[in-house]
Parts: sequence; C-alpha cells; structure tokens
Amino acid sequence: MEKLVRSAVLAVFAACCAHWGGPVFAQEARAVLEEAWRAYNIGQYAKVVEMVQPLAVEGNARAQVLLGRCHENGLGVPQDMAVAAKWYQLAAEQNDSEAQVLLAHQYELGIGLPANEAAVADLMKRAATAGNAEAQFNLALYHSQGRYGFPKDQAESFRWAKASAAQGFAQAQRYVGACYEFGVGTPKNPEESALWYGKAAAQGLEKDGSVFTIVREYSLP
Repeated sequence: MEKLVRSAVLAVFAACCAHWGGPVFAQEARAVLEEAWRAYNIGQYAKVVEMVQPLAVEGNARAQVLLGRCHENGLGVPQDMAVAAKWYQLAAEQNDSEAQVLLAHQYELGIGLPANEAAVADLMKRAATAGNAEAQFNLALYHSQGRYGFPKDQAESFRWAKASAAQGFAQAQRYVGACYEFGVGTPKNPEESALWYGKAAAQGLEKDGSVFTIVREYSLP
C-alpha cells in the first residue's frame, strides 16, 4: 500500500514538472519569465534563450512566444522562421492570443511555413474573440476589404475597429476616427471623429492619406 501511495505521489510530481505554471511551479516560472523579459528589453538575448528554453520545452506558452520571437528575429540564436513558427504553433494551441497573431502573420506571408489563408482567418478570429487588440484591428480590415473569406461588411469592420480602439490600439483609433468622419459603417459624427483622431495623434499617429486603403504589411526582421 505504501509503495502504491509513493508511486502515486511521484506521478503527480512528475505531472507538475511537465507543466511549469501548475500550482507547484507557477511562482518560479513567473519569476523566470519576468527576468527573461527584462533581459530581452536590454538586449541580453543569449541569456533570454537560456532562461526560457526549459520552460518552453515543458509547455509554458509565454516562454514559447518569447523563444519564438528570438528565433524569428535572430536574437541570441540564428534566425529561423520555421523554428519560430513551431514555437508560436505550440503556444497558439494553448490559446495564447499573441502567438495566434504572430503565427497568422507567418501564414499570411508564407514565411517559415506555407501560406494559408484559412489559417490566417482562423487564428486571427480566435485571437480577436479573446480580446487581442491587434487581431481585432486586423479583422476590421479583413471585413472592410472582404479578405480571407470574411464578407465585406463595413458595419462589422467598424465594430471590430471600435473594440480595438477602446483598448488603445492607435491604428484602430485613427480608423475609427475616419469611420466617424466619412460615415463608414456608422453614422457621421464630427465630434466622435475628432475624439478618436485625437487619441491616435496622442500616440504619434496622425491622419495620413486614405485610412481605408490600409493594407497590412509585415516586414521581415
């Protein structure tokens, strides 16, 4: 009986070890990630990779995203878009919205993996529904332009843009300002237009040309 209990305890411990972020290691994983982000922000990329690799291997989604960014941009490791996509995929499968957006960009450009419009639409919709501001703005553009299988629907475009703008996403704020200015997807409203243009300008994004002809382009690192 004692042997069975000991085996059960060891099994539980092993399961916890396989999932940093569980009750036993959540605090330790969080501390490692916080230190890794500080190192990332000051350019200590080799240290970042060394710190987050074990967490990423054990399934920590935030570590997977950070490791993917390092591989995508060649920071602390050789640049490898295919490896970056693999890490983003693992995190995206855990419903990490940042990973879903980053992976969607790679599918959109066909970099590191084959281009796949259906995957772009699925990943961006999931991230937007989860509340990711960048994904919400991308969905606004897709509906405005009728891209990636989304019906061309200016009211739906405005709805997604407004959700993104409300979270402080500057490009969405400028877009919403234009919608109110020209009555696209919503009735004209000069006061609201000025308000949202002002919010975008406060972040350094002035009105420039036709906001509605925006095509999202993602440059290589």
